[in-house]
Amino acid sequence: MKKIYIFLGLVLLTTLFFGCLENKIILYHLSYGDSVQQVRSRIYLKTSINDEYVEWESSHPLVISTTGHVTRPNINEAAVEVKLTATYQSKTYTYNFIVPPLTGNEIYDLYPGLNDENHIIEMISYETLIHMLTSKDQALIYIGFESCPWCKEYLPIFHRLAKNTGHEAIYYYNFQSIRTIVDNDLNPLFQAIIDLIDEQYLVKNPNNDQIWWLYAPTFIGLNDGEIKGLFTGAIENHRASEAYLTHQQEEELKQIFRDMLDAVRPDIPCLC
Repeated sequence: MKKIYIFLGLVLLTTLFFGCLENKIILYHLSYGDSVQQVRSRIYLKTSINDEYVEWESSHPLVISTTGHVTRPNINEAAVEVKLTATYQSKTYTYNFIVPPLTGNEIYDLYPGLNDENHIIEMISYETLIHMLTSKDQALIYIGFESCPWCKEYLPIFHRLAKNTGHEAIYYYNFQSIRTIVDNDLNPLFQAIIDLIDEQYLVKNPNNDQIWWLYAPTFIGLNDGEIKGLFTGAIENHRASEAYLTHQQEEELKQIFRDMLDAVRPDIPCLC
């Protein structure tokens, strides 16, 4: 009889263990810098696994939608706790998140992974970007947009290195609305940017190898009006909507940024 009780106890513990383990299956990926206690940007929700659909429900769809879009409460409003429920293979998985209010710092709210309200990023106009690329300026330029998962992860890394090196500004231009192709021709505004960059730094459009292209994000280092370094796109094999940079990938990216910073400010080596 004692053996039977021990056996039943082991069965119960095994059931509880695997039951808890099942609910720990993660069917989402948080934006860089976020946590379940502080969701400030999009959540990348899995929609299918091995050709089987994952269905989502949200307790507050206006805050976190069933596609993972996050709308934060306004300044001075209370944080909102949201429960997302996923159904996969007839099983349900629940996840709780807290969405804090906006801070009122536009750049920081767009790129919360910076985790630095005293950032050195300044938004610039198209005209200012063109002026920088055609003048004798010394500048660090970031071109991208906030819905790009690589932008959200790479910009904070670039920012930390630049700030720690003593740079006073990173100039940000959002090119999402002009990076378009119509009838096999680039938007003239985007074409004007491409024309100012040497082909050695450009890439071919993935859908048309007759068109030169810049991916998001693009980082440019200028010294005396000359491009000293340019990085566009992503580190090889990094899918930012599914996983963060590995340590090796992050070190590779940091070295690219260090080389750029050293070239822009050779008087202050990047030892960070």
